[in-house]
Amino acid sequence: MQAFFKKVLLGFMLLTFFMTNVFSQDTRVVTGKIQTTTGQGIAGAALKAMPSKRTVLTDNDGTFKLTISNGDKTVEVSSLGFLAQTYTLGKEITFLLALQEDTKALTDVVVTAYGIKRETKRIGYSIQELKGSDLTKARDANPINSLAGKVAGLTVGANAEMLGRPELVLRGSKDLLFVVDGVPVNTDTWNIAPDDIESYTVLKGTNASALYGFRGLNGAIVITTKRGTKDKKGWQVDFNSSTMAESGFLSVPQSQAEYGRGTNYGYSYGDVLYDNKQRLPEWGPRFEGQMVKQYNSPYDIVTGIRTATPWTAKGKNNFENFMETGIINTNNISLAGATEKSDVRISISNMDQKGMSPNTKLNSY
Repeated sequence: MQAFFKKVLLGFMLLTFFMTNVFSQDTRVVTGKIQTTTGQGIAGAALKAMPSKRTVLTDNDGTFKLTISNGDKTVEVSSLGFLAQTYTLGKEITFLLALQEDTKALTDVVVTAYGIKRETKRIGYSIQELKGSDLTKARDANPINSLAGKVAGLTVGANAEMLGRPELVLRGSKDLLFVVDGVPVNTDTWNIAPDDIESYTVLKGTNASALYGFRGLNGAIVITTKRGTKDKKGWQVDFNSSTMAESGFLSVPQSQAEYGRGTNYGYSYGDVLYDNKQRLPEWGPRFEGQMVKQYNSPYDIVTGIRTATPWTAKGKNNFENFMETGIINTNNISLAGATEKSDVRISISNMDQKGMSPNTKLNSY
């Protein structure tokens, strides 16, 4: 019985030695460091051995320890903000690899003063940027109206004056500065075509006044226009066209159709051809079909007598029936090109707007 146990124990020891020997021959450990071209370690870089796909991340100082199979031929190294590289494995167990920065990595860059571009994260004051292309898909007749609801702290309201600048309120102030391609301007904003705008940058807070002096004390709206293109094909022609329909209102005042115009429940247009002084409240006689001299009653020029007609309501939905569907057609065509020493861009825009109220329209170039 003891001899049997000795044989089993000897077999187990031989099996363990065999498996350990096979495992040690099948894998090996490589160490090293992943760093930048300046010698600074890259933390969190990923190393993947191929084809086994064994993966490990570098430590805070860029060092790593990776167990690979003998069948692995390469190690893929990648890190955010750096160009990925592939390292061919040899017999060495330690290697040092430097990753190059990815110059094409996306960073948030905004235009501040005089066309100077800065990364958003390096600016010490509040700023917000919008791309012009995001606001030309369904555009407004005025480019600034398209900013409504897009910028925190900015309120855009309608102007009662025809072709007047929209009522802009930024953090409680209406005194805002407009800057176009680095130049402070006085503008009603109607002379700026939406298709010519590359980006809007809204500078907020008093710190932004350091860029434009006291004129930018309450904030500024910086507009950067488009430039010529360095397309290898030469000249670039762009055409943009849109049609937008306007119909209805968010709310319509409730009207009554029980009483007509007048004062103290009485009304009479009188025996004159044109009674232009009739500007009366809306509480005249009740509509009961009684005979009343009205503005559209028959008038005898010879006798000067107006014949009374039945006093009845003219309709409950007169306002809705009167208004029409508004149409805004916008077209823009541009020609752009660039060389090593110059660039040029020429464009023309046309906006044709038909208002919701009959006989109202606006056409601009």
